[in-house]
Amino acid sequence: MTLHKQHILLFLALMFASTVSLLILVVRAFYTGHLIFTFLAWNLILAWLPFLFAVVVIMFPGKHYVTFCFSLLWLLFFPNAPYIVTDLLHLWPRGDVPLWYDMIMLFSFALTGLCLGFASLMLMQAQVTAHWGRPAGWLFVLAVLGLSSFGVYIGRFLRWNSWDVFSNPVSLLVDLHINLTTPLLLARTAVVTLGLTAVFTFTYIIFTVLPQLSPATLSYSGD
Repeated sequence: MTLHKQHILLFLALMFASTVSLLILVVRAFYTGHLIFTFLAWNLILAWLPFLFAVVVIMFPGKHYVTFCFSLLWLLFFPNAPYIVTDLLHLWPRGDVPLWYDMIMLFSFALTGLCLGFASLMLMQAQVTAHWGRPAGWLFVLAVLGLSSFGVYIGRFLRWNSWDVFSNPVSLLVDLHINLTTPLLLARTAVVTLGLTAVFTFTYIIFTVLPQLSPATLSYSGD
């Protein structure tokens, strides 16, 4: 039930990133007197949930019931982390602040959400790899990123939330059935899901490869 030093450092780094993002948002709110971007703070809170669920999983490795329940919660809420990337759609001139300020703010939240999601995915991938091997770990990653991309589509285009699985499952299933059986809607669903899956996958690969590099491996030594 103890966290390693690396887990604590990761938590502090993510807290720092979240604090910076929130400060940028607060400064904007005080300067303009408008609260139109407060949804970013809520989305950031939702992005933290999968990371916290993943931490619970690694803290109770021998508690199979806890692991199962929190793994399901992690999978259900995981799309909330990369979902913040789609908030970049809200970038357009408003006149109350320079466009570049909103660009920095939205990018800060998007990057923090993506890091939260990828950090939690790395923790869960490590658990799968420890039990079933490295190939299973990467298959798990591809499956999760595919499902989460579909989840982002559901959230952005169909406007459903993770908790609607429990609070309004029938309407959710009906809406999904319409989108998956209507040709034009199905095409949009496929393009968005596959596009996001591709972007999230290559970004995650870079995210995991970078820590393995060192200045010695990157330096060039000529003959």
